[in-house]
Amino acid sequence: MKKVTSTILAIVFGCVLVLSGCGSNNSKVSEGVNKMLDTTNQLSNAIDNGDQEKVKEVGPKLEDQWKTFEDDVKKDNKDLYNKIENYLDPTIAGSESSELDKDALKTLNDQLTSALKELADKTK
Repeated sequence: MKKVTSTILAIVFGCVLVLSGCGSNNSKVSEGVNKMLDTTNQLSNAIDNGDQEKVKEVGPKLEDQWKTFEDDVKKDNKDLYNKIENYLDPTIAGSESSELDKDALKTLNDQLTSALKELADKTK
């Protein structure tokens, strides 16, 4: 009887560990997405205001934020990973450009924001 109880407890404990590990990946992704959405919002405001200095400050932060959880997204949501990557790199490049192309950068940032919101919905 003790052996059966011990075995059941070991199985339950193992399941709890596995499930808690899954939750932490989603939590990490969710937290990262929220940070990036905050940054794309800041970038949008800077673009709307024509504040090129702020655009150059905020835009590159997206890459650092993305690096913290992109591997988890790539593993679990390959299609959204590719979608985000397609908009992320040009958005960052546009934010670092010597001349601000407000319309193009606004469009790219909006598309990136949309892809991030899709990912946020998937990780809820």
